Amino acid sequence: MSWKSVLGQERVKTILKRSFTTNKTAHAYLFYGAEGTGKDAAAIAFAQLLNCENPVEGDACDTCSHCKRIAALQHPNLKLIVPLPVGKGEKEGDDPFRTLDQKTITEYHQAIEEKAHNPYSRITITRANTIKINSIRDIRRTMHLARAERGTKIILISEADKMNPSAANSLLKTLEEPAPNTVLLLTTAHRDALLPTIISRCQLVRFELLREDEIRNGLLAQQKDLDEQQAIIISKMANGSFSRAQELTGTDLIAQREEVIDLLRNILARSPAVWMKEIEAFLGPKERYHVARSLMLLNLWLRDSMMIENDNNDAIINLDQQDSLTKFTTHFDTATLPAVINATEQAIALVEKNIYLSLILINLAFDIRRLIARR
Repeated sequence: MSWKSVLGQERVKTILKRSFTTNKTAHAYLFYGAEGTGKDAAAIAFAQLLNCENPVEGDACDTCSHCKRIAALQHPNLKLIVPLPVGKGEKEGDDPFRTLDQKTITEYHQAIEEKAHNPYSRITITRANTIKINSIRDIRRTMHLARAERGTKIILISEADKMNPSAANSLLKTLEEPAPNTVLLLTTAHRDALLPTIISRCQLVRFELLREDEIRNGLLAQQKDLDEQQAIIISKMANGSFSRAQELTGTDLIAQREEVIDLLRNILARSPAVWMKEIEAFLGPKERYHVARSLMLLNLWLRDSMMIENDNNDAIINLDQQDSLTKFTTHFDTATLPAVINATEQAIALVEKNIYLSLILINLAFDIRRLIARR
């Protein structure tokens, strides 16, 4: 795994490499930033580095026994804490796994295997909404056990903001009394949900949104059969999150784009009575995330229309749509496209709230009709 498994985040890598090479590793770190920016991936790579047999210039070798087992999330020096359901009859002080049923245990191990294969994946277990106090108390037992192997014990608490109040208070005691040769790594997309006293006892490391080229290159390296055109579109829609980009690769974005562009044409060419029915047919049984994704594709297409109008063809994203885009700019006055794009962005924001989808799209359609006129 090592640092090459972490997309972008060069500033973060520099900070962590320097702390290792200068022997100034903190006892606790808080990695915070948006979902899918590589916080867990960086934590695993840092755990490798702190236990590597042959580190070179602040990077793990990726080939020694320690590196391989940490990458597989199977090293005794690495303890991973994630949200888990409360087991049947579970009491305070119980082992966090002992009372879980076999189905949940199997689900957990499958999620760990996926995480080892793809550090940007999210560990989600059925009925697991919080990190329980028994998981945090188990940290204290782990910290004070004799090390099974040489190196540094790593406690990785993923989605640390999901600690319940009692778990958070228990962790605070652990942070106040750090054990030797032990490093706690907390990751979160919601820093403000953590206790201020926990935040103050960690070295803060902020993760930036990923650049589009970083996401695109990461997708193409990970999925050799992915079409480059689709990778470009996905990287535009991912909003700086590689995990979101990975989710989008499992969808037929080209078909979705064609569907929403057809709807745009109907809105511009037909009467309201007709295109209102078209909107209902378009929505069908779609989930909100699907509608939001379709509107994002529409926005990218409208943006490309502006590029065509401004003779900036090199900036086009939908390269296979140049003929359609040219026809659109020929037939319609595109001077108001910035306002149309803004209206579409507002519609996307409303889709993500609990507002009636038909109403959102009908209002957007009226905006489009009002703003875009035939030449």
